[in-house]
Amino acid sequence: MNNMQLELDLEKYRPDWERLGVVVPPFTIEADPRFMYLSTETRRALSKVSYMVEAGQGASVIVGEIGTGKTTLASWFHSRYDRRPDFVAAKIDEAPKKSGLLLLRRIAAEFGLRTRRATEDQLNEFRAFLIEQSEQGVLPLIIIDEAHELGPEQFVELRRLLNFRDPRGGKAYQLILLGRPELDINLRQVPDFNDRVATRSSLDPLTPDDTKSLIEYRLLAAGRDAKQPPLFTDDAILPIWRETRGYPRSICLLCLHLCLELLTSDKLQIDAAFVSKFLEEHPDYRQAGDR
Repeated sequence: MNNMQLELDLEKYRPDWERLGVVVPPFTIEADPRFMYLSTETRRALSKVSYMVEAGQGASVIVGEIGTGKTTLASWFHSRYDRRPDFVAAKIDEAPKKSGLLLLRRIAAEFGLRTRRATEDQLNEFRAFLIEQSEQGVLPLIIIDEAHELGPEQFVELRRLLNFRDPRGGKAYQLILLGRPELDINLRQVPDFNDRVATRSSLDPLTPDDTKSLIEYRLLAAGRDAKQPPLFTDDAILPIWRETRGYPRSICLLCLHLCLELLTSDKLQIDAAFVSKFLEEHPDYRQAGDR
């Protein structure tokens, strides 16, 4: 079979998302700010952290279990601030482990700075950059996802950066740390840094009502007309919530599989019976989705 024939055959099995009234897949599990649903807790976290960043208050911390939306939030903050003329933002998805110098070098590289072999030289490079940005009215923002992986030595170097001041006496850069609940435990081991945290937020699993709202929001963001009959009936929400325990990533993964299953059936809606039948016939859908 040649490549062209293979592509034609694959095309036959590509999901026909238009049948669901959407123009793009609504339940991708990749972090995408366009599809970020704002629950009450998420709105509160965004509001507090955004205020602290724009007021130049220093470090903000957001914690949550796996699948609560931390990575999506990190992408949202980066997208929001990196396009503003008064900010320059760098996002680190996974910091180098243990070494403080490697972390500083990674931060420098994200801002397009020269990387140095000695810690003090790297700090001097960063200090000069921060002063230059301050003179231009630009506030640097560093976003570190998976921050629970940071070690004591790395928090020490971050604290040293937090000690920098711009020529007007304010903090020279802003820091957002996102990680699992272990991040709070780790921070308590470094009180000098912990004392510099301006705000803390926690992301918990969604309620059934928020689960319904997330599903509806994603479908609308993917292009579905709100005037159409609901794709997910009201009685489908509770079994989805119970199966996923309200974790946004798990909700999206299950809904993705339910939509794919719907496209291979003669059904028009996903109801409680449809969800139950799918879970009974595909108990390993999580593993299939993770491969």
